[in-house]
Amino acid sequence: MASMWSEYTIGGVKITFPYKAYPSQLAMMNSIVRGLNSKQHCLLESPTGSGKSVALLCSALAWQQSFNGKPVDKSLSKKAEEPLSCCCACHSKNFTNIDLKQGTSHHFNCPSTPPSERYGTSSTCQDSPEKTTLAAKLSAKKQASVKRDENDDFQVEKKRIRPLETTQQIRKRHCFEKEVRHLDAKVASGKTTKLNSPLGKINSFSPQNPPGHCSRCCCSTKQGNSQGYSNTTKKDHGGKSKIPKIYFGTRTHKQIAQITRELRRTAYSGVPMTILSSRDHTCVHPEVVGNFNRNEKCMELLDGKNGKSCYFYHGVHKISDQHTLQTLEGMCKAWDIEELVSLGKKLKACPYYTARELIEDAHIVFCPYNYLLDAQIRESMDINLKEQIVILDEAHNIEDCARESASYSVTEVQLWFARDELDTMVNNNIRKKDHEPLRAVCYSLINWLEANSEHLVERDYESSCKIWSGREMLLNLHKMGITTATFPILQGHFSSVLQKEEKVLPIHGREETREVPIISASTQIILKGLFMVFDYLFRQNSKFADDYKVAIQQTYSWINQTDSSDKNEFFAQAKSRKRVRQKTAVRMLNFWCLNPAVAFSDINGKVWTIVVTSGTLSPMKSFSSELGVTFSIQLEANHVINNSQVWVGTIGSGPKGRNLCATFQHTETFEFQDEVGALVLSVCQTVSQGILCFLPSYKLLEKLKERWLSTGLWHNLELVKTVIVEPPAGEKIDFDELLQMYYDAIKYKGEKDGALLVAVCRGKVSEGLDFSDDNARAVITIGIPFPNVKDLQVVLKRQYNDQHSKLRGLLPGRQWYEIQAYRALNQALGRCIRHKNDWGALILVDDRFSSNPAQYISGLSKWIRQQVQYHSTFESAMESLAEFSKKHRKVIDVSKEDRKFIQDSGSTLEVAGLKDNTLTYLSEAASHLPPENPREGEAKMCVPELHCPKITTSLSLPGDIISRKDQGLKSFAYLHLIENSFIISSEIIYILL
Repeated sequence: MASMWSEYTIGGVKITFPYKAYPSQLAMMNSIVRGLNSKQHCLLESPTGSGKSVALLCSALAWQQSFNGKPVDKSLSKKAEEPLSCCCACHSKNFTNIDLKQGTSHHFNCPSTPPSERYGTSSTCQDSPEKTTLAAKLSAKKQASVKRDENDDFQVEKKRIRPLETTQQIRKRHCFEKEVRHLDAKVASGKTTKLNSPLGKINSFSPQNPPGHCSRCCCSTKQGNSQGYSNTTKKDHGGKSKIPKIYFGTRTHKQIAQITRELRRTAYSGVPMTILSSRDHTCVHPEVVGNFNRNEKCMELLDGKNGKSCYFYHGVHKISDQHTLQTLEGMCKAWDIEELVSLGKKLKACPYYTARELIEDAHIVFCPYNYLLDAQIRESMDINLKEQIVILDEAHNIEDCARESASYSVTEVQLWFARDELDTMVNNNIRKKDHEPLRAVCYSLINWLEANSEHLVERDYESSCKIWSGREMLLNLHKMGITTATFPILQGHFSSVLQKEEKVLPIHGREETREVPIISASTQIILKGLFMVFDYLFRQNSKFADDYKVAIQQTYSWINQTDSSDKNEFFAQAKSRKRVRQKTAVRMLNFWCLNPAVAFSDINGKVWTIVVTSGTLSPMKSFSSELGVTFSIQLEANHVINNSQVWVGTIGSGPKGRNLCATFQHTETFEFQDEVGALVLSVCQTVSQGILCFLPSYKLLEKLKERWLSTGLWHNLELVKTVIVEPPAGEKIDFDELLQMYYDAIKYKGEKDGALLVAVCRGKVSEGLDFSDDNARAVITIGIPFPNVKDLQVVLKRQYNDQHSKLRGLLPGRQWYEIQAYRALNQALGRCIRHKNDWGALILVDDRFSSNPAQYISGLSKWIRQQVQYHSTFESAMESLAEFSKKHRKVIDVSKEDRKFIQDSGSTLEVAGLKDNTLTYLSEAASHLPPENPREGEAKMCVPELHCPKITTSLSLPGDIISRKDQGLKSFAYLHLIENSFIISSEIIYILL
């Protein structure tokens, strides 16, 4: 049978692709394979809609497959397994058979293996009889836990008498529950535990060693466990280097969902994988889900406070290994976090901890990229990037993310809270020698804050600050007793107070264990943040001290006044009390990192390869200097569309001829606001279906909305289209629900012609969302979204770049400032034109684009820059836009009946003996097409050339042509017999009569 997949050999790596790759995709894959082969870093720009994600996935996974392509010496493998033989369930004959057939070893499929059978997932994906057999072979413990009563959400911790335990046993038993690695923990044999051993590998928790295994089995010992699961092992038991994991980071969880959908369409869909996420996205416990601070509530349940425990946590073993997960329905191919959450609810297994457990045997790990850059998150998630592959997709904001990851801010009130809690620990003689130094740190910082609050300089209305350099802050820390010599000691004290311990106490004549209290999660977060910054400041002889600025900021906010009590300490009666809001000063201590290379220093030089990619990286020269990474391989790929599919125009004046320059002075005037409103209304009347309008800030959005409501223009807009406004990030409005309203208004249009979505650059709408086809036939951008020039961090960053531009090759402050605006602008423009057959208009509203194109057009993406048209008047722009829209609308939209043309011809094909084979291949090919395949309602339906099985039955159709006439429309599908293979022509052509 001929394959429906395209195969390419690049750099000695055979890559299976779901369709014929575009030139830009081939260029991307070539760059990635080169980088992986030579362990060099890649900086790759490919326009949005050019199939970048598929190229990333296929090339990286194909290389990973080829890296481990050689089979393991069976004799060595068998010899390594012999000592593990015993009569327990995990080494019984049946269990071994499962592992051989469905297990996720480090071998990828051979290139000749059919895609549906790769990664050992064919049986479960195709619902073969073997599926039941595999499920039946699971241990009795797992089967019982799956069918357990679903109403048993809570499990009361029963008091029990237990024999005395050694300190090491107590600490080892609780190591996983509190997610703490003990540096001095030792096993009974006297051997020191590995510092880099992953969390969560306690034997009783691992599904590979369910309760009931015999004690004689070496898999239940630490030795056996470390041999099979150590993440730091360089070679497997076959003698080959262990394959590098792929850590695929992107900006948001919504983008991760899009990436996993792309992976599902590829031949690598069965790759062992996991998705890391926060408890906000994965927690399923009913008591925690509705809680504001889910992390603290989760830890309380794990600690068993109030006699309750998390039953979902205790059920993680049901699905916490790749083999078991892939035998379950719907999980044999690439899955999304929502599918894991749904499965966790069904089986009462915690998705949060399940995802973390799945890291060990995963070949690719998806997560937001701040999980990879933030040292605190890497530690809490137990992410070890040494010799691993790091892919950062949609990384146009990676510089900001890296700076934020190495920065930390804390309010004076938060420091008070931490100090008071540490006070309580010391006063109650709880680990006093460890808590006292930590309390001293909080006292010192609070005293320093209060002492300097009198010397703050006013910057703005009710806003003042004072700034120190990193070097100056080191001197201040030295006065507090925090130095290069004492800081490691403080870190040791902090590590000690986080260790969970139990004391055996005599109670009512019996010995029972009682937990030693530890500081709250909020205090832990404060101390971890401070210690992270201190670590960067002291590291390598204070190498990064010049990259920091420390600022005390004071602002004012209105807070509810606390209830006051009288002299007898009785609170006032409720009837006489009124809610009083009091204006209060809020002081914040900020440690701002101005150099993103600080965060990258933790991974640069340690990982195998870093791949940074996005559709809007230009100008690319800034990334190498800003991130401190040498990108030996760089690429600026072209777009896959034709020039005729996009209209790019600048408009410098409105319908009344007034100049439109969206600077702060102009946007404050009613004339500007009215002229922009009239322009948006004209575009809505000219272009049908969906239109996106992006503004530089929420402040301007609110001003325009208020003005348009008062003048009646908003009402006129609503007569033409359904108008939806993106809510600010802080508002508790369901963004997904608003987005669905927008999609529905376009899909089910009635009296109105589609919808208008008014959004903000750098907002949710502009970042990574897919508005293909009718969802975005035009994108309007008002002005240029420069960052707030008065923002203190922006001012300091510009000064920092000016200071270090010559020595470090950084861009001057002004250029850095302009680049931030253009990257945000390019992201907004990229919401339109999402695949090869898409079309749309990009409308740049601002006089500066036409008056000074050399300065303002040069910052646009390459594919946009090449097509810009300058319109001297508003009328000429609208005429050109109307002609463009009309030309593309001339092609009749494909109705549902027309789109089923080939399916309707099934009876004819069946006569020729072709229905089963041909239609199956057609539907499969369509399902594997990415966004490049037009959506419902698209005028032209393109299908890549499909090679079907050899046909022995001769065609009985006259002229080997199927034709159909329906309501003035003729459709032709050409069928060719070439070398005994049946090929459907690459296009179904619709011709107007």
